[in-house]
Amino acid sequence: MRSYIPLSYSVFNGSQYEGRTMIPVVDDFVQRFNLDDFIVVTDSWLMNQRNIALLESGNYKYIIGARIKNESNDIKAWALSLDKQYGEFYEIRKGPTRLIVVD
Repeated sequence: MRSYIPLSYSVFNGSQYEGRTMIPVVDDFVQRFNLDDFIVVTDSWLMNQRNIALLESGNYKYIIGARIKNESNDIKAWALSLDKQYGEFYEIRKGPTRLIVVD
């Protein structure tokens, strides 16, 4: 059995919207641990256009978990038509970003 120990944590006022806490936490983490290569992995609930713009302006790499139901009909049709295999991933371009479907 593996056990994990958090490297860091941050505490915010309970009434503060989580969407505004991510960038300060990421900046602090990268600075505190002197990281050169760092990838932010988050669920879509924490992301908004402001956070995405801030990540990109800070030259952070990121992966966002998202729901297919929020995509265009063309992308939904593509993703649902895939003959998905366990452990494989499938990629499509959406403007400058890559959408990846994993089974």
